[in-house]
Amino acid sequence: MRVFSLIVICAASMTAGLARGADSATTFNKDVAPIVFNHCTACHRPNNIGPFSLVTFQDAKKRAKQLARITEKRIMPPWLPSGEWAEFKHARTLTEAQVAVFASWVQDGALEGDATDLPPLPKFHDGWHFGPPDMILKMERPFDVPAEGRDIYHHFVFPLNFEKDRYLKGIEIMPGNRRVAHHAVGILDASGTARRLAREHDGIGYPGNAPGFLPVGFTPGYAPGQEGALFGPGEAITLKKGTDYVLQMHYSPSGKEEIDQTSVGLYFTDTPPKRNVSIILMGAVDIDIPPGEKVYRKSDYFTLPVDYEVGNIWAHMHLIGRTAKVWAELPDKKTARLLKIDDWNFNWQDTYFYAEPIVLPKGTIIRAEFTWDNSAENPRNPSSPPARVLNGEQSSDEMAGIIIGGRPVSAADETKSWAAVVGHYLGIESRNTRRAK
Repeated sequence: MRVFSLIVICAASMTAGLARGADSATTFNKDVAPIVFNHCTACHRPNNIGPFSLVTFQDAKKRAKQLARITEKRIMPPWLPSGEWAEFKHARTLTEAQVAVFASWVQDGALEGDATDLPPLPKFHDGWHFGPPDMILKMERPFDVPAEGRDIYHHFVFPLNFEKDRYLKGIEIMPGNRRVAHHAVGILDASGTARRLAREHDGIGYPGNAPGFLPVGFTPGYAPGQEGALFGPGEAITLKKGTDYVLQMHYSPSGKEEIDQTSVGLYFTDTPPKRNVSIILMGAVDIDIPPGEKVYRKSDYFTLPVDYEVGNIWAHMHLIGRTAKVWAELPDKKTARLLKIDDWNFNWQDTYFYAEPIVLPKGTIIRAEFTWDNSAENPRNPSSPPARVLNGEQSSDEMAGIIIGGRPVSAADETKSWAAVVGHYLGIESRNTRRAK
């Protein structure tokens, strides 16, 4: 009788506890789904880059502990910049409160919750987001992605063959296979180098994670969740006669053999832009990292010859890259912090758009600093034991690059700004030539 009484008492206690906690328990529908739908589902949905789907309660419940663990460790969602240094649009990072939701959900039993609390699933476009493009560039033939192995970078060259300058007001990149299309970058080449590299390889493209030429510009690219871009009134990218469009694709093997045939939609306007976009190129090529070196450091600086409005920034290193920092020292001795990445990840190389443009006055010194970890303790080191690492295009080589997007404040300064950028780039290359000798 005593045992039976204890069972009844325990059961009653548990029932009362559930009743008390019903309203306060963390549930998928009320608490978890809004975070997952806003930060995860763009990648983690059928036929997309995520290795599993997160569109239903059942999807999330069977991975509840994994979700709590990888969000607590900031492995997912992937977002490299530190929010303490600069504020960016469309940041995928989670707040501390959002991270705590996943842990609380697991602790409370990974409950589904009231169906009326479930927010609607985001809508994703299968066709062209902005309607039929004025011009479609499509890979001449499908590209083979192997089942396994390292990530693949490949440049596909599209000669535009324009008889006159055209003005690009919008662009959208539509991957043919989102399971393996990690991201894409649009690069403009006016030198003919990309065409030559393509002819020397297979006629339509060439491998590598560096374009192999000095770009005259970049266009918005593709990353899971991005729908393309239409520029604002009076804004456009001038595609000069003789310019070629180069699509750099980053592929991640999915575990089975795949093919991809990506298309690019171009939208034109007849109205010349009031202003042209420009870039600032920074980096280092005299890289020579001894085996076992835990903190190898390189830096670069660029002095602004004109007042400049910064709109976005992109960083690049390879597998053993560790940190990247970019900041600006203004003539009045103040500092503007532009980018800080404490844990570089070669697989996630976004272009980061500032919440508000940053105007830097003439004479500002922009500084960039990179570090690498070539020790055996680095789990991303492709060499075991660690080997000497030089500058190069293979993933097992290393690179260091920063591209700052924006424009001179005055249209009259565009030529002066670009001349300074080209001169700086040639200076970087000359240091590499001297090292090679």
